[in-house]
Amino acid sequence: MVLQLLSLSVNILCLIQKVPQIYRIYKTKNVESVSLSSVLLEETAYTLVLTYNLWRNYPLSTFFEYIFLFIQDLLLLWALSKYSTKETKEKGKLNDRSTPLYGILAFSVYLFLGIVGLIPSAWMRICTMLVIPISASSKIVQLRTILSNKSAGQVSRPGWMIACYNNFARIITNLVETRDMSMVLNLFISLILNISIVIACTVYKYGPVRKPKDKKKKKTT
Repeated sequence: MVLQLLSLSVNILCLIQKVPQIYRIYKTKNVESVSLSSVLLEETAYTLVLTYNLWRNYPLSTFFEYIFLFIQDLLLLWALSKYSTKETKEKGKLNDRSTPLYGILAFSVYLFLGIVGLIPSAWMRICTMLVIPISASSKIVQLRTILSNKSAGQVSRPGWMIACYNNFARIITNLVETRDMSMVLNLFISLILNISIVIACTVYKYGPVRKPKDKKKKKTT
């Protein structure tokens, strides 16, 4: 009963995991400290997992949440494209208006090709091994962006807190139901990185941490 409730809660929260981030960007019309590279890597992982599960015709219940995470990241990329400033178009940086749109197109085309069976089976199997490092890299890139900017900017802390809960719940369900330690290890690494991002967002919520200035004592005569 407890495991079923945990799984249900994960599925429900995945429906809104990215909503706080998307809402915050649309509300502020600002994408400060939200790493485009991180979102692209994350969406790459979601696309690979979703395409593989559809290709294998697995039961919908086993990958249900990835459908909504995939869609939410597409909306997030659209928001990044819409509100990225033109001044950020520097060589070698993935933060201009066109890159998110290219990403949306690439992910959508790949998913379509996978559904209609135009992607080689050998490549589909290789891609599953790339999901873990890609997913971890996306979180490291976002954490690095916050730390380098010394500001959480428009990064939504609630969204990352939901991700932490989902990781924790999946660790428990996997330990009890599947006992797949490789999956547990992946979830544990993801949990640690997600917690690190939540902490960074908390520390740098209002920008760089200011050190208190030493007040000089006035001399009395």
